[in-house]
Amino acid sequence: MLTVRTGATSQEVLQGAQHILFVEGTKDGLDVTVLHELLTPKLRVEPLGASFSVRSVATALHEFHPEYWFVIDRDDWDDATVDASWGGFPDPAKDNLLIWRRKELENHFLEPAWVCNSKYFKPGKTSVDLGLWLAVEASKVLWLEAANRVLIAKRNRVKRSPGSLLKQGDLYGCSRDQVVEKLVSSPLLQDLATTAKKELAKQRVRLDFDKEVEVLSGGNTPLTWGHGRWRDLMSSKAFFHSMVSEWFVVPDNSKGGNARLSGRSAQRAVAVDLLRSHQDTMPQDFSALKQMLDQVV
Repeated sequence: MLTVRTGATSQEVLQGAQHILFVEGTKDGLDVTVLHELLTPKLRVEPLGASFSVRSVATALHEFHPEYWFVIDRDDWDDATVDASWGGFPDPAKDNLLIWRRKELENHFLEPAWVCNSKYFKPGKTSVDLGLWLAVEASKVLWLEAANRVLIAKRNRVKRSPGSLLKQGDLYGCSRDQVVEKLVSSPLLQDLATTAKKELAKQRVRLDFDKEVEVLSGGNTPLTWGHGRWRDLMSSKAFFHSMVSEWFVVPDNSKGGNARLSGRSAQRAVAVDLLRSHQDTMPQDFSALKQMLDQVV
């Protein structure tokens, strides 16, 4: 016999259920590896594909499975939305969706003072050296990152234009040509055109580009360590891949000799080493998430 229970309290949900944290990526991806090391055995960590999939599932399931929690990359969310997601997380009355404060999970490893503690960090290198290298690498793509941030923002603003779709009553008794006329003169298309004209004006685009460069660089070009938000807001996957390849030596113990791990295997090994041995100096987001969940699980 199937029974349905409703009306469980928030405390019952937090303390009495099998909690699962869903993250982006695949089973052997970095997100699963990092969160598994950080949070197990207190809860399971499972992959759920791309961030839009995680958001959709979080919205659909939180009412029926408040014991399911979700973490996604910041990507292009604004500061207000990100900060709001951290308020009270996890909250069974909400969608239990947490957004990293940095663009991608890999951004959290762009921390020279932390990652240089890894046993795989190349001898003779320093955190200062790594910070300078990261700034140089990021400077190479500063204009690209700023331009793409403008394009994404423009696309999102135009998509959010007010206006509604046509209703059946609007077209009652209309011929095909009359429907077309109502379509081309619909308020939604007019709002889209007005918003696009304003947002896509050349002078507005140039000003927005300058603002993005200022946000990322803090007014310092080429980029310098400690100025601007480039470490938090620029895409970091390529940086992290290059950093592990050039600044770390990860032996392949299965082969012996001088064999080294590379690619994702090396990246996961570096991440695991840092999270197992150096949690006391890990990034604030990692510490905050662990502390929040330790209090309720």
